[in-house]
Amino acid sequence: MDNDPVPTTVPTRLTPKTWTTRRGIATASFALGFWGTLVFWWYPFGLAVSVIASILAVLSIVMGWRAGKDGEHLAWLGLFFAGAGISLAIAAYRFAQVAMEGIFPTGASPI
Repeated sequence: MDNDPVPTTVPTRLTPKTWTTRRGIATASFALGFWGTLVFWWYPFGLAVSVIASILAVLSIVMGWRAGKDGEHLAWLGLFFAGAGISLAIAAYRFAQVAMEGIFPTGASPI
């Protein structure tokens, strides 16, 4: 008659607060990614918001946290919008360098 050993780790408790927080992080990645895409021309701010959104989105995707009424993957949309915001911010900054200052990304002159 062997006794089963008692597990040494405490199981993770999912309370309504922890579940809401996880859904909130996935939703925040979507909201921040969308906002970063809308304000991409505010160079340091739009880029920073998009980077934060991409970090939250990757965290939500890796941990498997879902949001929405039916458990949609809002983090994937957040990652898409964050990538678009980062790309647009860098493209707008490079365009401003070329158009206003005459600095080409390669350092070569136009002639």
